[in-house]
Amino acid sequence: MSGELSDGNAQQGEGQQTGGDLQTGGDQQAGGDQQAGERATPKRGPAPAATMGGPARFMGGMSTEKALDFKGSGRRLLGLLRPYRVLVGLALAFAVGSVTLAVLGPRMLGEAINVIFDGFASRHGTDFSHVAQILVVVLALNVGSSVLAAFQGRITATLVQRAVFTLREEVQAKLSRLPLRYFDRQPRGEILSRVTNDIDNLQQSMQQALSQLVTSLLTIVGVLTLMFIVSWELALIALVTVPASAVAMRKIAQRAQPQFIKQWKYTGKLNAHIEEMYSGHALVTAFGQRDEAMRAFTEQNEELFNASYRAQFISGAIQPVMMFMSNLNYVLVAVVGGLLISGGSLTLGAVTAFIQYSRQFSQPLTQVASMANLLQSSVASAERVFALLDATEQAPDAAEPARPAGTAAGPADVAAAGAPAAGAPAAIRPAMVRGKVQFDDVSFRYLPDHPLIEHVSLTVEPGQTVAIVGPTGAGKTTLVNLLMRFYELDSGKILLDGVDTAAMSRAELRGLTGMVLQDAWLFGGTIEENIAYGSFGASHDRVVEAAQATYVDRFVRTLPDGYQTVLDEEGTNVSAGERQLITIARAFLARPAVLILDEATSSVDTRTEVLIQRAMASLRQGRTSFVIAHRLSTVRDADVILVMEDGRIVEQGTHTGLLAAGGAYARLYQAQFAQAMAEVA
Repeated sequence: MSGELSDGNAQQGEGQQTGGDLQTGGDQQAGGDQQAGERATPKRGPAPAATMGGPARFMGGMSTEKALDFKGSGRRLLGLLRPYRVLVGLALAFAVGSVTLAVLGPRMLGEAINVIFDGFASRHGTDFSHVAQILVVVLALNVGSSVLAAFQGRITATLVQRAVFTLREEVQAKLSRLPLRYFDRQPRGEILSRVTNDIDNLQQSMQQALSQLVTSLLTIVGVLTLMFIVSWELALIALVTVPASAVAMRKIAQRAQPQFIKQWKYTGKLNAHIEEMYSGHALVTAFGQRDEAMRAFTEQNEELFNASYRAQFISGAIQPVMMFMSNLNYVLVAVVGGLLISGGSLTLGAVTAFIQYSRQFSQPLTQVASMANLLQSSVASAERVFALLDATEQAPDAAEPARPAGTAAGPADVAAAGAPAAGAPAAIRPAMVRGKVQFDDVSFRYLPDHPLIEHVSLTVEPGQTVAIVGPTGAGKTTLVNLLMRFYELDSGKILLDGVDTAAMSRAELRGLTGMVLQDAWLFGGTIEENIAYGSFGASHDRVVEAAQATYVDRFVRTLPDGYQTVLDEEGTNVSAGERQLITIARAFLARPAVLILDEATSSVDTRTEVLIQRAMASLRQGRTSFVIAHRLSTVRDADVILVMEDGRIVEQGTHTGLLAAGGAYARLYQAQFAQAMAEVA
């Protein structure tokens, strides 16, 4: 094995795996480097700035909130319904039919009033049979309008749910294509808020808008048409208040919109804080920071309260303003209509029908105005979801077509995820997987002006165990992150059995690589399901075999439910060492060609460490292994030890040879063991 690195000012930094462990075929689970610096927000859409870890420590905080493109985002939101044109057409047809029947009712009632009035005026009596016929027609019109409205509501609910279902699929597919850099820069609570709260808000808003807004607009058109048919003079009078109403609504909406943006921004911040405090509840309590956490919660909750209060209060002023305009319109129509009746220009039935039309005209106007806050809130949420969908994706695999930045996946993309496109170059797989790994002049930096790893070249033979040691921030975990393609190289290449990993699909590469991290990640499910995670179709016997080889079987058989014991999401019903052993059994079952062990024993007791060491020794047999460790006692038997400092490989060799050389490894060893022995003596 050989390793060399040209001189250079390498920035200290080392990826520390967060979010649990990752094994064969797993998704991206690497976190960032260190807990320092500030989190930079994405370029589009509001996001909170918070303390962060990982490579994003190099990114300074900046204000990136941009004004909401209401029209553009609104058009894009309507574009979600484009695949459902047929359903949209049916819903519109039923809405038109329902509104048409509804607006004919007052005209017919006006005819009935004229029949009754003419009967009394002529002293010949009223033809009640004619009145009854008219009332039957009116009843039929109302029943028909209600039935068509019910069909419209059913179709609207169907197309909205399908559109939101597709949107959720697009968001999920997008999350799987985003680079690890994106997750380094975003709190988990903020991402969850966009995926859950904002999409739920979109769903409810679209449901109400399509069912009420469309009907209201059609009602306005239909009623206005019949108003001009009944009396163009009264129609013009009724329209006098419309410009004033439109101006008032526009002014109020302009003041409310920024508050809705703040409302959803602070919702994301508060969710991020709650998620962080909940997941770290034990540490918050241990360090006596509950009061500080509550203070931060209260402060952010107050900001959310103020933004929500202002948004709802300002937008809520639209409805009383519109009601005032409606009442003013009613008075004008009633007075002028009475004068026209007295002058013989209109009949009593016509004026009565017009007054009903005036009410019908004002009601949808008021509904449209009152939905302004709903539309503003939904577009603000849409902006945040679209910001996620527009985020820059990781470079596509060789077998994947390049998707333009900002282009979301459609249903076909989701269904065919991972399938090569016609004419796309096929991903390459090693002819024979043996586990030989080569770093060829590899350079990488998280930011252009902060070098981290520069011109690293090394070769690891199949079956070798390579230990990587060095101080925190030396670049140890970053090195294996590059092997897993969690980040793309700036230059150089990494070869697996002679094949450039950049020419392999990520799924194929990670299917040949197993990973056990310091933080043991378990999900809510049985112990057997956790061990079999990533090894789909593994039989119970294979799970037990892996558990026996990694000393999991010992403690599982002491549990009342054995392998069917249900673990919670944090795995708190088993010890830290037992959780770690389960993750090792998971990697053992996956049988990877290349194994990465990142500080897998750093947080357990001595007895459990011995068991984990034995389990890892069994796991490493016949596999190329990279062992990252701070405890040098765990790497004595490694075939080769690499010592890294400031992103450079400063030494390599065996444990005995490096101690004899008296270099960096010897100094690390003395710092851990010799000084401790001197203090004991």
